[in-house]
This record gives sequence, C-alpha cells and structure tokens, in this order.
Amino acid sequence: MSKRSMRGLFLLILGVTFIGFLFSVFYTIRHGKYLLILPFGKPAEIIPTGCACISEKTGNKYNFCYKNPQNSSVIGKRFDCQHLKILEKFDLVEDVGSFVDLEDLSKNEEDVVFVSAISDNHFNEAVESLSSLRKFYPNRKYIMYGMELSNSNAKYFKTLRNVEYRVFNTSEYPKYVNNWFEYRFKPLILAEVMKEYANIWWMDAHINVKKPNMTKVLFEEIAVGKSMNKLPSSIILFIPTSHSNFAVLFPELLNYFPTNSIDLLKSEQRGAQLGANTFYVARTEYTQKIFKWWVLCALDQTCMSPPEANIFCHFSENRFDTFARCFRFDQSVLNLLLLNDFQDYHKFYSQQVIAF
Repeated sequence: MSKRSMRGLFLLILGVTFIGFLFSVFYTIRHGKYLLILPFGKPAEIIPTGCACISEKTGNKYNFCYKNPQNSSVIGKRFDCQHLKILEKFDLVEDVGSFVDLEDLSKNEEDVVFVSAISDNHFNEAVESLSSLRKFYPNRKYIMYGMELSNSNAKYFKTLRNVEYRVFNTSEYPKYVNNWFEYRFKPLILAEVMKEYANIWWMDAHINVKKPNMTKVLFEEIAVGKSMNKLPSSIILFIPTSHSNFAVLFPELLNYFPTNSIDLLKSEQRGAQLGANTFYVARTEYTQKIFKWWVLCALDQTCMSPPEANIFCHFSENRFDTFARCFRFDQSVLNLLLLNDFQDYHKFYSQQVIAF
C-alpha cells in the first residue's frame, strides 16, 4: 500500500474516532433514547451594562438586574452587590444540585418537610396550627423558626417530638430584616432550609390543616398537571385571595421587577393574586432562579417594603382594576415574579389541595 493510501486511511480512522468522541461527549442514553447534554456548562448569561456584581470568592460575574422574561430589553433596577455573599451562602447564583424530580411522586411526598416561623404574639396560633398538622402527619419533620421568641415559648417547641426548633439568626442581614411586619424573614428562612431539604411545605403560624392527604393530593395533581403543561411551576400556592395583583401592588416594586402588562396584573382570569401563607417549594433550577430575586428583594430596603407600604387595604367594589393602597410584601413580590414568568396564575395554583 502506498504512503498516500496509508495516510488517507489514517485520517479516515482518526476522523471517525473524533466524531464518535464528540457524540459520546454531547449525548447520553436514557430509557433507550439519546438525550443532548451540555458538558461545558450553560452559555454565559449576557449581563446588561452596569448590572454585574463580581464575587470576592470566585471572581465570577453575576447579573443583579432582573430582566422581564417576556421582554429581555425591559430591565429592573440593580440590587446592591453587597448581598452577593448571602446568595452564595444559599447556593442561589450557581446551579447546585441535587434537584427534585417532580415526577417521583412517592419520594417527594415522603420527603416533605414542614416549615414555619413564629414571634411571641403568634404563639397560641402556632400551637394550634402545629396541632392541626400533627393530627394528619404525626411523624413528619417540622422545623419551627423562632423570631426573638421568649425562652418559655421556645422551650415548648423544643420538647415536641419530630419538631426541630431553630433561632432565626439575622446577624448577617440588614437591621430592617428584624421588622417582622415587612415579612422579609420568609424568603430568607426558606432559602436557608432549601440548602438542606428539597421538598418544603411552608405554613404561616395561623394556618390550620382541616383535611387529610394534602401532600398525596398535591403530588398527584403535579404529575397530571406537568403531563398536560397545566402546572409547570415548582413553587405552588394553594389559597386564592379574591383580588388582583394590581390591587395590592405598590408601583415602586415595578422599578425592580418590571411587568410586561399592567392589564395582566389586573386580570381576574389570569392575574389574580394567591396567598403566600402556605405553599409548596421544590428545589429545582427554576426555584433557585426565583429565590435569587425574592431573597435580593428581601435584603433591599425599599424593594420588599416600598415607602408608605402597609397591609391595610381600601378595596373598591372592583377588587381587580383599582389600586387598594396596600401591599402584601413577600406575597406581592412572589406572585409578581411567578406571574411574569407564567403569564397565568393557574400555572402555579393547586386547585386540588383544599385542606385549610
């Protein structure tokens, strides 16, 4: 065989080998099907001018300006870069697994951890709430965070079986986080718990469980909903409020998280607000994305609590088109973030869990 022929054969073998290598790198087999994978990480996010924050720990750049998911040219006010350390602590700037497989019904139901927080003025309500839950779930783990709770009240929870009592430590946060009436504690506590547990059910201290099997009902609904793209969210709320997002939205919040449609925020069919007094959170890539902004808002002085914001509403007869001059703090922020993504509150609303 001539040298030219040998060289051609060698190049052919080398080419076939290289193509096979690329195929093995970019594809894997699951359930008999080839699935594309990205071994070199996701494409770097394009960070708008003036929106980058640089990690002192890694040197990586992160976007601190929210971009409306329906129109990426609509950009919110930049959050303070000093809060990057908190996001890194909570693993909210990088995709850190493991993530929940929402199709694994039995495992997710088994793994659910209930979480709540309490100050002294809600002690009796919290005792009643926990009692109602333990009636149906006596062996489930329950994490109670005390917010400047007295020693005697804290001692009560420390003695209960399957209850873990924790002190909500605010030493790393701005002082205004300690104003419990601004509800900044909720996203911060949930972000902390999500580092440890992948399936979380939040319950405000006053929430009472009145019916059994709510976890089973939820995960069955998730399975059906995901298969039909009716319930794609990994953050799922349960309780309607009978008013729109617009009615309880201080306009200043839109400086941080701009909407693509005021009409959507007013819509009774698609823009109704849901209660954030009890809801389910699964640790997924999507949840981490939402929590990044929810936590940043909680750490910012005017995002979670715009000037003159208060919870006392002045509803008109129309509870959807008219601003009621009130604000729902953590609830208003979470609903806005979810609605901006899904454009319809039914995408993150469980209609089957009717247990409260």
